[in-house]
This record gives sequence, C-alpha cells and structure tokens, in this order.
Amino acid sequence: MPIYEFNCKKCGRDFEEIVGMSDKETPPCPKCGAKETERLMSCFSSRRGGSFAKSSCGPPGGFS
Repeated sequence: MPIYEFNCKKCGRDFEEIVGMSDKETPPCPKCGAKETERLMSCFSSRRGGSFAKSSCGPPGGFS
C-alpha cells in the first residue's frame, strides 16, 4: 500500500499514513483527532537506467 501525505484543516499539521489506493475517506489527524483532513500532492522521483532522474520537487539547482 502507498504512503500518502495529509494535512489537518483544524490544526494545520502535515502527516503521512499508509492507505489503500481505493480508500475514499481520509484518516483523522494524529495530533488533534480532527476528521477534517485532506490528501496532499506528494513529491516523487523516478529512476531510469542506472541513474536517478530529476525530482519533481525541490529547488531547480538541487540541494546543497
């Protein structure tokens, strides 16, 4: 099962949960227990051949 990122609309905390792709309901916030959470767009990178492709997030010049 994939790991998804969520944000609590009540307290603002971002958190991760392992959730099935077909699950429609979002998990409650682990900090305040609120059920008003939303799934966030996550960053990812892909691998081609023997090297890693550019990441979909982060600064254009890379990290230092």
